[in-house]
Amino acid sequence: MDTTLKRQLDRIFKPRSVAVMGVSSRIDNPGTLLLRSLMDMEFSGPLYPVNPKYDEILGLKCYPSVSEIPQPPDLVILSIPPKAVPAALEDCARAGVTGCIVNTAGFSELGTSEGLELERKVRKVLERTGIRIIGPNCMGVYSSKGRLATFAGQKSSDGKIGCISQSGSIVNFLYILGLERGIQFSKMVSSGNELDLNCTDFLEYFAEDDEVEIIVSYFEQIRDPRRFLKIALELKGKKPLLIWKAGLTERGRKAAASHTGAMAGSPQIWEAVRKQAGIVSVSDLADAINITAMFAHLRKPRGRKVCVISPPGGVAVNTADMVEQSGLVMADLSQETIANLREILPKEGTAVGNPVDMGFGSVVPENLYRVTRAVADDESTDIILIVGSAPASRDGDLGLMKMQSSEIKRAKNEIEKPIVAVGIPSGFAFPFISDLSWSKIPVYMSPKEACSSLARLVDYYGV
Repeated sequence: MDTTLKRQLDRIFKPRSVAVMGVSSRIDNPGTLLLRSLMDMEFSGPLYPVNPKYDEILGLKCYPSVSEIPQPPDLVILSIPPKAVPAALEDCARAGVTGCIVNTAGFSELGTSEGLELERKVRKVLERTGIRIIGPNCMGVYSSKGRLATFAGQKSSDGKIGCISQSGSIVNFLYILGLERGIQFSKMVSSGNELDLNCTDFLEYFAEDDEVEIIVSYFEQIRDPRRFLKIALELKGKKPLLIWKAGLTERGRKAAASHTGAMAGSPQIWEAVRKQAGIVSVSDLADAINITAMFAHLRKPRGRKVCVISPPGGVAVNTADMVEQSGLVMADLSQETIANLREILPKEGTAVGNPVDMGFGSVVPENLYRVTRAVADDESTDIILIVGSAPASRDGDLGLMKMQSSEIKRAKNEIEKPIVAVGIPSGFAFPFISDLSWSKIPVYMSPKEACSSLARLVDYYGV
């Protein structure tokens, strides 16, 4: 990566000081919300609110302009009316600022001559001054180590996942969903209209970043496609690159144009690029968090042979269908394993092939743990897929989900083979789904979701 660009991005993602333009006393003011998010993240350096109408905001001294701040900030966030952006960038450049996030919308995404003219003016400022910007029309940056946040309440973590999105809401949704699924991010960027810095710049930066091991992205348009493909090819086999490519239909392309001003591309070309570069395809928000959880929580499996364990018989049959329809393989259990399972489970109402239908045997404490251990010892099994819950409740434990979660975690800590779990699609299951997820077990709401995500994991690793 070009050393100058890397240095510029380092200062944006890990600034020593930050100014926020456009703050006010209104609690719904975007600039004030962004300032509060930095305070919630416990940003360690100086924070400078900027607005000539105020002396103080959120207990911090407020400055009339960036050029009047004693020391030039490493990063300035602009949350001001669109017409004021060109002059504000000029002021930042005069003050010695090298990087800005333009949170403001109202540019080419409007599809108006006024919006296009504003972008033209911003481009002239950038060409003349050399200042770098993210945006406009973006939420900006979350940086765990840099203590930057895109909304109030975000916290620092030890996560190793990077996110690049041309939509600010996708960044925020993925962060929130990650809290439930045991997924932690190191860096996230909402790039918006990409008038200057674009997704290819961020991809190259994340590709060389030791704090990023997995990259998940939402793109409406890929600018600089040749360079993008080169970087993606270099990433192949090193860091999983998960991409949700939007705007592949006529209506989607129109929506992209009004969202970030993007000109979306051909689905045929995109599919060819995806296959060539080994990019993992993502289809929607739920799919994005599902496949990210699979890569975040599991190492490379040794193969694609799955053994299904399920207390409910009907769900066991459905799961076996999903395994094979997803291109995975149902493992053939050995006679020794089958004999061991017969010792554990009742003879009536159970099946000890694959899938293993535990029936009312799942009600007995320790049985799920013992069955999981027996299956894990079978050489034909590469991956264990456990579907809950039990057909009973005890001491307020509905469906025995608490008991089963505990047994799944115990088994996971004692075996090397990956475990994937499926909970029932109910709010009652959410606490247990989250508990298992934070124990680094990928959990899904349906067998279809689990098998679809698992198939992409094994395909990526070529097993």
